[in-house]
Amino acid sequence: MLRRIAALSALVLAAAAPLQAQAYVYPALQPSRIAEREYNFALADMGDGFGTGLIFQWREGLGNPKLQFTLDAGFADPDAPNADARLLIGGGLAYQLTSATTDMPFDIVLAGGLGLTTGDDLTTLRVPFGAAIGHRFPLEGDIAITPFVHPRLSWDRASFNGNSNSDTNLNVDISANFEFKPQMAIHMATTLGNDDTMALSFA
Repeated sequence: MLRRIAALSALVLAAAAPLQAQAYVYPALQPSRIAEREYNFALADMGDGFGTGLIFQWREGLGNPKLQFTLDAGFADPDAPNADARLLIGGGLAYQLTSATTDMPFDIVLAGGLGLTTGDDLTTLRVPFGAAIGHRFPLEGDIAITPFVHPRLSWDRASFNGNSNSDTNLNVDISANFEFKPQMAIHMATTLGNDDTMALSFA
């Protein structure tokens, strides 16, 4: 199983290496375990020129312990002179593909969605799909840490004043989830690839 995951990751990386960047991306902050319910408040650095974003995420189980709905909403404040704030909104689904066992030590969540940013006559549509892969390490008391990675491909379309351009991009989140109470956690993440961003959140 581990060899299959490594081979698939290498294939995706090789195929996507020449692709170019697209504006407005932030870490997905999707841990490698499905949440029954989660409210996540994030501060994100969107990368050079794209400013800082405030993002709210709502994750909700759908009656199936392996299935979860996600809603994102927020705004970004670009660094460019005279640029207006941009609205961000999106939604998606996540599925718990595997849970860690002694034979296969990784939790894996498949996640996909649809995201939209708009402002200054520029609209960006993103359709990402990927997998969050990690392992939860219980520590003393209620404290636990879950390091995880989240590689994902996205189809992105940007429209400006009647002109549009589409591209496919690869990004990989390198993240950690710090649980310090049963219902409280801090997420930290950085995104590497076609877009470089960072985020810190309280869930």
